[in-house]
Amino acid sequence: MEGALASRAPETADEEAGRLPEIDRSVARIVNYRQEPDWYSPWDLLPVREAWGSGFVIAGGWIMTNAHVVSDARMLLFYLHGDPTPHEAQVLAVGHDCDLALLEPLEEGLLADHPSLPFGELPRLRSVVETYGYPAGGSQISSTRGVVSRIEMQYYTHPWNERHLAVQTDAAINPGNSGGPVVQDGKVVGVAFQAAAGLENVGFFIPPQVIHHFLTDVRSGTYKGFPALGVVRVSMENAAARRKAGMVPGETGVAIDLVYPGGCAQGLLEVGDILLAIDGQRIANDGTVALGDLRTDVELLIDGHQVGDPLTLQVLHRGERRELSVTLGTLPAAARFGNLYDRLPRYYVYGGLVFVPLYLETMKTFGWDWRWKADKALLHEFLFRPLAEPAQYTRERVVLLRRLDHPVNVNMAWFNNLAVERVNGRVIGSLEELIAAIAEHTGRHHLLEFSNYGCFGVIDREAAEQANAEILEQYGVAKDRHL
Repeated sequence: MEGALASRAPETADEEAGRLPEIDRSVARIVNYRQEPDWYSPWDLLPVREAWGSGFVIAGGWIMTNAHVVSDARMLLFYLHGDPTPHEAQVLAVGHDCDLALLEPLEEGLLADHPSLPFGELPRLRSVVETYGYPAGGSQISSTRGVVSRIEMQYYTHPWNERHLAVQTDAAINPGNSGGPVVQDGKVVGVAFQAAAGLENVGFFIPPQVIHHFLTDVRSGTYKGFPALGVVRVSMENAAARRKAGMVPGETGVAIDLVYPGGCAQGLLEVGDILLAIDGQRIANDGTVALGDLRTDVELLIDGHQVGDPLTLQVLHRGERRELSVTLGTLPAAARFGNLYDRLPRYYVYGGLVFVPLYLETMKTFGWDWRWKADKALLHEFLFRPLAEPAQYTRERVVLLRRLDHPVNVNMAWFNNLAVERVNGRVIGSLEELIAAIAEHTGRHHLLEFSNYGCFGVIDREAAEQANAEILEQYGVAKDRHL
């Protein structure tokens, strides 16, 4: 490719700089007037702020961009190349799990004269790509060239808990570039989406495999997201571990260390099983599979399927080799372990006590460095207890987040950042169950039992009910709940 480009004399200044001028007309600047909820005061919203990104025209009269460019939008505007007029758009589809979104202009036929960009293949290592977009909110399009330096599974920053294939490049990817096309030979080979914190000249783009999965899912009518097998795997690089598991010389695979309740593997796989192959493709002892000349994590094979697709597993189960078929699904409970967008928080306020589900967003109320600053008992409930007790994975943990100070609750010894275990003797498995345990109790006091250190709280039932409306008005809480 580079030789072919070098053998042709450039005809314009743009071509001499490596740019393809016809692509400019297909790249849009996106402005999002976004408003996020306040997860510490879950009945409230933070101020509207302006955010910028990029996008590009694709077949169907749509604009592709990143999900994080359009999330929590109150109004979306976009500007086409050379046109100072803002145009309004609406979100047609969004995949927060893969950080991709499609926009549709409100003006019919607006994109008819703007060419849709075709998609290409996964670029080769050490090949040259060019990123297009509007970095730093600038009004002029920018393009930068770089080399593909790595292709592997990466955690996507936007969802936080999702891993998909990503391509690393030294082409500059800055705030505002997000959602812009990454081009090679006149075709889109990726969508710019994140940079590496603390590293210079390291950025990442979403490759064609992930893009096509997203588009196929959207065109099915309902976006279901990426499937998950619902297991935790450990490598089998230790020879003694392989012998103990009954693997013969030359046999490779990974061990199943945990099977998540509610996942598609529940009832099919067990802890200690050795996963040898997926759809006939052997898994190495380090958990990788071949991708052409590359090796990458076995999750890539699952990502290549849609929710509802069958998957064939070759498994070593207690010395017996089996072939199993599983219908791929999602892990709904996993949503609470990732960033949440385009939704209002769930909460319940009773007697000035603020109850919320234990989500990642709850942990983030401690700050961006919540893993170090959060209450350690709450951190255990969120991150580690579901691993030690898998049954807890599908249980919605409820937290007494804080109190709105009032004489009815001010003398409680324990009143913030506490996971609720029982209310009035009833085990709590969701916010709705907590509300029912309070509403259906007729005794003089409500007894709240927390999961850490045997802590408990008591509040006078009649006094709390009489004060509830007064507390809500005093603190500007419009409704006592949002479910």
